Amino acid sequence: MKLFENASWLWKNGYNDAENVYIDFYETFTVDTPADKYTMYISADANYAVYVNGALINFGQFSDYETYKVYDTIELTGIVPGKNEIKVTVHCRNRNFSTYRIGKPGVIYEVYADDALFIISSEETMMAINPCYKQGPVEIVTGQLGFTYHYDATGEHAAPALTPADITDKSKELYPRPIKKLVIGENQSSLLCAQGVFMDTRMENLNIAQKMQYAFLSARDQGTLCGHHGGSNVVFPNADGITFHCDHCDNIADGMYLTFDLGLESAGIFSIDIDVPEDTEILIGWGEHLDDLRPRTWIGRCFALRYKAHAGRNTFAGPFLRLGLRYLQLHIYSERATLYYAGIKPTDYPLDYTPYFKCADHLHNKIYEVCLRTLQTCMHEHYEDCPWREQSLYSMDSRNQMLCGYYTFGETEFAKSSIRLMALSLREDGMLELCSPAVVSITIPSFSAIFVTQLQEYLLYSGDRAFAEEMMPTARAIVAAFTAQLDNEKQLLKCRKESKYWNFYEWQSGLDGHIGGSMEEDDRTYDAPMNAFFSLALSSLAKLEASLGNHTASKAYLAQKAELDARINAAFWDEAHGVYASYIKKDTEPYHYAELTNALLVYADACPADREDRVLAALAAKTMLPVTLSHSIFKYESLLRRPTKYAKAVFDEIADVFGRMLYNNATTFYETVDGARAFSNAGSLCHGWSAIPTYLYHAYVLGLKPTADG
Repeated sequence: MKLFENASWLWKNGYNDAENVYIDFYETFTVDTPADKYTMYISADANYAVYVNGALINFGQFSDYETYKVYDTIELTGIVPGKNEIKVTVHCRNRNFSTYRIGKPGVIYEVYADDALFIISSEETMMAINPCYKQGPVEIVTGQLGFTYHYDATGEHAAPALTPADITDKSKELYPRPIKKLVIGENQSSLLCAQGVFMDTRMENLNIAQKMQYAFLSARDQGTLCGHHGGSNVVFPNADGITFHCDHCDNIADGMYLTFDLGLESAGIFSIDIDVPEDTEILIGWGEHLDDLRPRTWIGRCFALRYKAHAGRNTFAGPFLRLGLRYLQLHIYSERATLYYAGIKPTDYPLDYTPYFKCADHLHNKIYEVCLRTLQTCMHEHYEDCPWREQSLYSMDSRNQMLCGYYTFGETEFAKSSIRLMALSLREDGMLELCSPAVVSITIPSFSAIFVTQLQEYLLYSGDRAFAEEMMPTARAIVAAFTAQLDNEKQLLKCRKESKYWNFYEWQSGLDGHIGGSMEEDDRTYDAPMNAFFSLALSSLAKLEASLGNHTASKAYLAQKAELDARINAAFWDEAHGVYASYIKKDTEPYHYAELTNALLVYADACPADREDRVLAALAAKTMLPVTLSHSIFKYESLLRRPTKYAKAVFDEIADVFGRMLYNNATTFYETVDGARAFSNAGSLCHGWSAIPTYLYHAYVLGLKPTADG
């Protein structure tokens, strides 16, 4: 069968450029005897949720491009004899974020009853503006995640203002989803860990996150708000429901607050089951910790949403925003409510945990276990840097995640899909977008360079030569772009001057660059870290060419690398220090001594054999600016070139660094060792790049490494 041959793309005329809109599409039909199976094929921009007779069945458009549009295959349940209704709610953001690149809004679908075409999206489809979601721009969670949502459940009682759907012109060249669908779980257990009454601050013009962050909270003893014996030790879901009330507490209170602990870092969609005596506003905030004695909802970014409950029993799950969190807080603007559940429905990518690592050291076993949780919580439609703040696909972050995943999950399809998404973001200047699929005002050149290494490692672990060949134009374009940027005087790369480039390497002094700014010509430096990444890209491309039988090209790239390495050594080696400097300015001596710079040059095989032992000794002595979690792999793998001498030091450092996070109640590993207080209190407590110990356990403790491609 040829999918979508008879179906049409649908949207609403006049809404092609509207931001943050939700439109419902309805199919009403009658069946005498339901088929054994109903299968829906669907694609949307930007996201969809499918309901059958009012029940949420599935959601989650794959992150794609207008030129690479993906369809999902989902099974429809709940179709019964008699009259039935399928509702497809489509959310279109229509603004570029780091997790979304503007496409043309619309939805297309077909439903098959067993193997017979049953329903198609067409001009006979009816549509209506969704009456519950607030339309138009609302608060932005972050510049990466996009809009939060305001949902008014009182609109559920309104009859939709139906009109025939409008046909819109979009390509029907659609691709099947390249990875598995997320598993939508049941409501995750949550513990009521704090309760009390709140009073809103009298500050004016606050958004919903600020209202929660700045509200006055007055804790109440167990049982004061909640008649249930044990008070704050209530676990949800609770089939009987727990009634909370503040009618006899404080006349000045604006309502009740309830704080829930989900037990560990998680990702999923907000879910609530609550009964209220009247229409009631509820603010929901989420976060990874309780350092502020509440989830940190406002840090110049908005980790909150609004739900207005109608009088009576309300059940709701919000499919258009995935939350990354451990803690959830409700501000209920009512004197009384009976709660059956508040928390999330997990949305996890299905993984195989069979290749499990276990050793005699309990601390390393625990580090491995928490690394696995970190990796899974950062995998959804693609690899994510973090589930809480960004959910964005970066090449540098995902390179660590891919290496870990090849071992821990035997996972290559997920890596392949993410590599394709990044390749599709190639810009006219030969660099990749900062995130994929997205359009971002800046990009990080070193992150484009590591893409070539990612591709070579994918071929090494998968043996998938056809895909590597498909991606080679992108890898060659990146290397060509860097070659064109070599300085005429020294034939080395400098820090990029233009504001659209962020000269970032890691979150460490002197290596984190400056976002959106430019340097004066005299302050532009020759740049050892960038040249090291370029050297690594050249060797990776040479290996790719050789693997694909292009031996002449491979030798040419190796020759180019040898020339570059010689110039790096002439420019950045500091004999007095016995290490490499990170930078040299015009007419000045080398300066800035960092573990990352030196580890990169060893890792890239740019450091000559007669200097390597001196550099490794300096790395082990910890006399330079320390490497951070994100790039620790370069230091550890460099030292593990001399396992007899340095292996114990490497794994002792892992035990110390990652063990300290565990001792601080970590259930996933942090973005940096500073935890939540990093980046002006915006540090992530779950970051995929920090799971690198899993790779080291498999590759170096067990000694498992590929001997040839695949």
